[in-house]
Amino acid sequence: MERKDFDAVASTWDEEPRRVQLAADIAAAIKESVPLSADWDGMDYGCGTGLLTLNLAPALRSIVGMDSSQGMVDRLNAKCAAANIQNTRAVCCNLEQGVMPAGPFHLVVSAMTLHHIPEAVPLLTSLRGLLHPGGWIALADLETEEGSFHDDQTGVFHHGFSRKELEVFLARAGFNSIAVRSVAAVRKHDQLYPVLLAVAARP
Repeated sequence: MERKDFDAVASTWDEEPRRVQLAADIAAAIKESVPLSADWDGMDYGCGTGLLTLNLAPALRSIVGMDSSQGMVDRLNAKCAAANIQNTRAVCCNLEQGVMPAGPFHLVVSAMTLHHIPEAVPLLTSLRGLLHPGGWIALADLETEEGSFHDDQTGVFHHGFSRKELEVFLARAGFNSIAVRSVAAVRKHDQLYPVLLAVAARP
């Protein structure tokens, strides 16, 4: 399937208020669900322009954003430079080929990225391998919808996920202490689309 060209939309990505609000809601839910520490190093998988990354950065020692779009990565690094944010950086990695930063991390987060990944379990298994024992993963994505959320279906492999699906994916990838709950909703096309947060730990 053709992949969406995120480079083309990077410069205007943050101009969508729904997107900014959703990142803030997800960050707040992660802070409620995970015992974040100022001694922790984190990674944001599929970080985009860093809307979630920068919400979490003040609570962590460091956080690296990774994305396969160089345009998105450049935007996040420019924001960090402009605001003199020292503990955050972004790197361009080919997510499809499993190219990952070195780690290990205490926390891996991802927001609205999983539905762009054809096979979730191999990815989640790779992410588990980047975590310290006892480290946490926090994934936010759409709850199952009928396919109307995306106006452009390019690169969309899943129309959201059920709570059970996320639980099964994380268990198969070797996580425990799995909890999934609804933490936000996006209003679009006069419809509300719930967003789930799945949190789990590496044994």
